[in-house]
Amino acid sequence: MAAGFALVVPFVKAERRIDEPLIDVDLMATRAQWPVQLTAFLFGMSVLGAQIPLSTFARTDPDVAGYGLGADAGFVSTLIGVYVICLAIGAFTLPLTSRLLTPRGALIASSVLIAIGYALWIPFHDTTTQALINMGVAGIGSGALVAALPAAAAAAAPADRTGFATGMTNATKTVGGAIASSIFAIALASTGSLGDPTEGAAPLSGYLTVWAVCSVAALLAALALVAIPKTAFSDH
Repeated sequence: MAAGFALVVPFVKAERRIDEPLIDVDLMATRAQWPVQLTAFLFGMSVLGAQIPLSTFARTDPDVAGYGLGADAGFVSTLIGVYVICLAIGAFTLPLTSRLLTPRGALIASSVLIAIGYALWIPFHDTTTQALINMGVAGIGSGALVAALPAAAAAAAPADRTGFATGMTNATKTVGGAIASSIFAIALASTGSLGDPTEGAAPLSGYLTVWAVCSVAALLAALALVAIPKTAFSDH
């Protein structure tokens, strides 16, 4: 990882010398663009990294581990289904929230909803009703960001760079999800559980860490989005 980070400096220098770079770092550094891309990275931590831990938490037997919902595969499917429905609601209502709050305000509000949804998991994770509510709140915010981020990146880019800006939201989101998955695997590892799952369940503190990281990441995204100029999307 250290070597990878060290290579960023020569990579940036090389990309800035190319007329048609693979990654337009100058565009990425603009005030209207970097908050959107950073938000995509932070959003990927929850939307791509947290789903498997949520499923394993729901399947954990509270009589054995002292936590969990003891759900069967059917309820896990229901939980995922509610999340997907809320994703759709968040995406479909984005035009309305953008008109009410401005596109910039809608992005910030969506990030805050995700932060609230995952923060609710920390004190409220004992019943299926609590789980459904938590996933519903996070899902509405996530659906709005899924729909809004590519459009926001394209709107904040020059006409000949919209494809690049849109694609980068997917790339940064995937990187965020990959990093979060590694962090969450470490957080959930109890003695022997990574090498041999039969050794025991992950500690509850690991799940609390997962939810806290997702919530903090969403809050950081909201703070980053505040840096977008209010007029960034006014002409699009």
